[in-house]
Amino acid sequence: MRTNIIQLMPNKLQRKILQECMLLSSCIYNMANYEVRQSFFKKQECPSFVDLRQRLQNKDDYKVLGRSYALPRIQIYAETNSTRFKLIKSQKNVGLPKYLKNRKTNTTIPSYLVIDSLQYRLDKNKVTIPLSRNMRRKYGLSSFRINYNGILKWKGRQKRGQIHFKDNKFYLHQSIDLPKPKAVKSRVCAGIDLGIKKLFAIKISNDEEKLIGRKRHFKQWNYYTNLIADEQSKLSKINGKSSRRLKKLFGLRNKFQNNLYNNLTASAFKFLKKNNVDTIFIGDVNGIRDDADWGKVGNKMLHNYWAYNHLYKKISNKAEEYGMNYERNTEEYTSQTCPICGVAESSHKKDRVFICSFCDYFGYRDLVGAENILNMGMRGLSSAHQGEIALLRGCGNATA
Repeated sequence: MRTNIIQLMPNKLQRKILQECMLLSSCIYNMANYEVRQSFFKKQECPSFVDLRQRLQNKDDYKVLGRSYALPRIQIYAETNSTRFKLIKSQKNVGLPKYLKNRKTNTTIPSYLVIDSLQYRLDKNKVTIPLSRNMRRKYGLSSFRINYNGILKWKGRQKRGQIHFKDNKFYLHQSIDLPKPKAVKSRVCAGIDLGIKKLFAIKISNDEEKLIGRKRHFKQWNYYTNLIADEQSKLSKINGKSSRRLKKLFGLRNKFQNNLYNNLTASAFKFLKKNNVDTIFIGDVNGIRDDADWGKVGNKMLHNYWAYNHLYKKISNKAEEYGMNYERNTEEYTSQTCPICGVAESSHKKDRVFICSFCDYFGYRDLVGAENILNMGMRGLSSAHQGEIALLRGCGNATA
């Protein structure tokens, strides 16, 4: 499953209609939430999707919003609460769902719109979305078509759509069910060592290698971080916790980091595809932050800048897209161990260049880590496929 995100460009009237629909969507959510909470307090069984639909379909807000938006909104609510109530019953630290409501102003908070997969259509420049009969009569419209900006990257079977309002702009999220990619069967393997400044160190079994990432990427992230710190310092002097500027700065930093990870991951897989790689072994860095103290700048990079779980997800998605096998293995001591003689050199923990005191092998430390990850992964493959050892040796240093 992948998602195309495009920016909707509504005119003044269309903008008003979308905002009204989002408010009604929250009303439907709150009504469903009321039914569920009451059932919980009365110690009754949690209402299913069918139960909620029957209870709410005659409500005025449901009729005005229309079943194209109301029905999938209830469905998503029912799906999430099924899991929630199982956790509550098992005495996990999970609370009841809250209402979409601003307690200070006693007003409903608008939420996103959900559209069934068959109820919307994207053309070259416009998106056609549903509008209830009541809404069409109210605004004198026969159809509801909105211009959009953006590129539809993914192509496949259209699933649910969602319309979100963020930073004073409307975005349509189109879910796509992709056809299963054709698996690569080249017997070429790659080892990847994840770093912080050099995000990817790649070693391929055909002896190709590449480093992807720059120091300037962290400097740009740190620029936004310093602006955030300055704004937080100003707010603390007036006992403030948040501001529009602070939210905007967090949004800019998150957007920069997400785009950075997208671009660097795309660059890494372009290199892997060029070398016809079919299996990727990647170092597992989970737990690396535990009790780690790298100093002021180092801790900022390790604990804030390096969102490795987010990066793993992108790598996994790309591997699936390109039909490559993906495996995470331990990366402990891989950048401190000689890939030729196997001697560990703890003195290389901070050095960028690795020089083996035993066999005089030298190389870039991150690439040494990638090569050791590759060798460990290929040894695992060879032990699982004894009859293919000769083939594995033909695609790299399987026995190094």
